[in-house]
Amino acid sequence: MSQAQVPTAQPSTTDALAPDETAPVAAVPRGMLVRALLGLAAPVLAEHVLHIIVGLTDTYLANHLPTDKAEATAAVGTVGYIFWFIGLFAGAIGTGSTAIIAREVGARHRRRANSVCGQSMLFAAMLGVTLAIFLWLFAQPVVTFTGLTGHSASYALDYTRLLAPSVPFLVTMFVANACLRGAGDTLTPAISMIVVDVVNVIFSCGLTYGLWGMPRMGFEGIAIGTMIAYIAGGVLQVTVLLVGRGGIKLHVHRLRPHLRDMKRIIRIGVPAGMTDAVNWIANFGLLKVVNRTAPLNIAAAAHINTVRIESISYMTGFAIAVAVATMVGQSLGMKDQRRAERFAYLGYAIGGGFMTLVGVMFILFSQYPAAILADDPEVRALTAKCLMITGFCQSGFAAAIVFGGALRGAGDTLAVMLITMVSILTLRLGGVWLLGYFHQPLPVIWMLLATDLFIRGGLVYWRFVHGGWKRIKV
Repeated sequence: MSQAQVPTAQPSTTDALAPDETAPVAAVPRGMLVRALLGLAAPVLAEHVLHIIVGLTDTYLANHLPTDKAEATAAVGTVGYIFWFIGLFAGAIGTGSTAIIAREVGARHRRRANSVCGQSMLFAAMLGVTLAIFLWLFAQPVVTFTGLTGHSASYALDYTRLLAPSVPFLVTMFVANACLRGAGDTLTPAISMIVVDVVNVIFSCGLTYGLWGMPRMGFEGIAIGTMIAYIAGGVLQVTVLLVGRGGIKLHVHRLRPHLRDMKRIIRIGVPAGMTDAVNWIANFGLLKVVNRTAPLNIAAAAHINTVRIESISYMTGFAIAVAVATMVGQSLGMKDQRRAERFAYLGYAIGGGFMTLVGVMFILFSQYPAAILADDPEVRALTAKCLMITGFCQSGFAAAIVFGGALRGAGDTLAVMLITMVSILTLRLGGVWLLGYFHQPLPVIWMLLATDLFIRGGLVYWRFVHGGWKRIKV
């Protein structure tokens, strides 16, 4: 137990790439680095593909209900933003956990890694229960605050209250995944999340339409299917950590508060959480503007559809960023800055190349995915316009995601926070509210969003080239 072991799900990644102390960095072949990166990214990508399918399935089910299609779609998308906010808290804990555990695993300090895992799960459990109680008690004002009205607001209220009991399981699931990924095991969380997503699709479809012997519940079936999946995922991932799969283990005695490890998690996690919180505030403000943009409900549904389709591109970038963050953290733990830098550039070559290609496809063929997702001709046409616009920013978006992942893996979360705040406050938040004030249509809003993402990618890359991340202490 005194030395870190190679994660069981990734038996070759750490050992094959741990450089000989006498060997120059350049001696590590590029092909070996690429294989290591893809080996970590592939399970995460598979997981994200299932997430995309789940998101598209929920949106498709809402778009094809017998009545109130646009209203139901707007409600599903809006509640997604509410749960994105919940995910910010889990993400803050998870970012700190991933960076520290990766550094400890790279330095072969397994006991310290297990201690951080225990403190992370303690944080997750307390936070999850608190958020669930808040969401249940204040569901009505939360939905009112989103700007939804009429049937859309009623649907969103029902959806939120049905999902509230699953919040503790959702938060613990996210944090457990972060701990495993920090240890270099992306396969185990991916398998678990694929199981969760499959459960989600089966129960959401079954309960919505009354399939496979399940009761026909209509719109409520979408929410109940998601709730079942979140609960299953939380139980599964805690079990995985208790068993000790993936090179890290949750010990019961590690759940006692440990001030030093809590401070380490907070020091890295809080800036990351604030970064994501600012991003969420801007996007939530955007949602409120879109929910009031003419034509009502049509614009909201088209916005949600565009985000769902765009996820085909950016979820791939996020998968690569997870792998980059892990390998950068482990490389710095090995005192090998050059190796960390190479992983970041290889990650952008792969993730940025794919996202740029998908962006070109969005520009040329946006009408086809828009037609698949929605059968309302107005929603379909507006979705295609917005999708074409977002195609132009995918290369810059990729830089923000992948190099941002590298900076987070190094523990340089403060710089990412400052860049994100500047970008969001000057463009996304202020600009969108200005456009809303002058009643601009949805495609104009998406032009501003694309500009924001492209500029943010340039700023994040500038910080990476600056090199301050190489001197961060975690």
